[in-house]
Amino acid sequence: MDNKIGDRILEARNRRNLTQEELAERVGSVASYISNIERKNKLPSLTLLRKLVKELDTSYDYLLMDDFEVDKQLEIRYKDIFKEIKKLDSKTQEEFFNVATQLIKSFKSIENEKNI
Repeated sequence: MDNKIGDRILEARNRRNLTQEELAERVGSVASYISNIERKNKLPSLTLLRKLVKELDTSYDYLLMDDFEVDKQLEIRYKDIFKEIKKLDSKTQEEFFNVATQLIKSFKSIENEKNI
């Protein structure tokens, strides 16, 4: 999922003509953490997000909508897959989950190798 929260916080901060230091002070954080959020290295906690929304005079929808939309699309796909799995007999379901577990482990291994 592409994290748009950092981009949107940066955009809203710039509209308010605030430095990272000023914003951090106003929301009870530190500039380096705001920087990490804007550079997409971190995500704000819900508590911090609430303070950012208030201080930047913006909305949760504006900061999060794209991410929620992607999550919603994935949720729909997962539900469709699970409907199909439920149609299988219990032995086949068990086999499916065993294969899926192995696939996930394989994909995680591949991702870890890419990050080395």
